[in-house]
Amino acid sequence: MSKTGRVQSIERAVKILNCFSESHTELRLSEIAGMLGLNKSTVHGILHTLKYHGMVSQNTENHKYRLGLRLMELGSRAANSIDIIELARPGIRELCRLTEETVHLGTLDGHEMVYVDKVESIQSMRIASSVGARKPAYSTGMGKAIMAYLSPEELKRAVPKKMKPLTSATIVSMEALVRELEQTKTRGYAIDNEENCIGLKCVAAPIFDHEGKVRYSISVSGPAIRMTNKKMNYIIEQVNRTCRSISGKIGYEECDADGDSY
Repeated sequence: MSKTGRVQSIERAVKILNCFSESHTELRLSEIAGMLGLNKSTVHGILHTLKYHGMVSQNTENHKYRLGLRLMELGSRAANSIDIIELARPGIRELCRLTEETVHLGTLDGHEMVYVDKVESIQSMRIASSVGARKPAYSTGMGKAIMAYLSPEELKRAVPKKMKPLTSATIVSMEALVRELEQTKTRGYAIDNEENCIGLKCVAAPIFDHEGKVRYSISVSGPAIRMTNKKMNYIIEQVNRTCRSISGKIGYEECDADGDSY
C-alpha cells in the first residue's frame, strides 16, 4: 500500500481498464504497457487476473484484449442503484446559491415534464412551482433539453399532435420545434424565452447517463426582468457545469473529436 493509502496493484488494474475506449476497443499487451509506461510482465499479470474474473477477455485470433462482460453486469447494477435526486441535490443547491434563482430537476413523462426536485430562490420575486408539477415538454427549457437528444420516433411520442400556445412566444409547429431542438443540441443547452409563462425565462441543460442517454435535465428559472444578457450567460455557464458534473457521477464520459474519453 502506498503512502496515500491506495493499493498500487488495484490502481494499475483500473488504469488498464481505462485504456479501452470507443476508438480503442481492442488492445495488445504491448500497447497497454506502452500507454501506461509499465513493463509487459507487470501488465500481463494484471490482465491475467482481470481475465480470470471476467473483467477483460482476449480475442483468440489476434490475441488482443477487450473489456469483459462482467463489467457490463457491474455497470448495470450500479446504474440501477443510483438515486438521481439524492445524487443531484448538492449540485442543484449550489446552482441555486450561485445564480440566486429557482432550480428544478425534471424528467420527461409522455408529453410532459415532471418536476422531481426543486431548490427555491430566496428572492421575494420568484417562480411559483412544486415538486410533482407537470408542464408541456415542448414549451419548457427542461423539455427541450431532453427532447433535443431523442430519436425521431421518440420525439413524435413526446410531442402532442396539437401544441397549444401558452403564450404568444410558444412554439406550436413541429417544424419550428425541430429547428429549435437542433439549435439546442448544437449549443448544449435550451432556452425558454417566456414560452411557458409570460415574464419568466429559463435556461436548461441535459444530464447524460452511463449510456449517453438523456433522461433528466436541470433548469434555472427567474423573472424576465432579472434575466439580463449578462446574467443569462452566467447561468448558461453554471447550469452546464452542474450538469456535466452530475453526468460524470452517473458514469457518462465525454469524448473528444476522435471518440476518446476524457
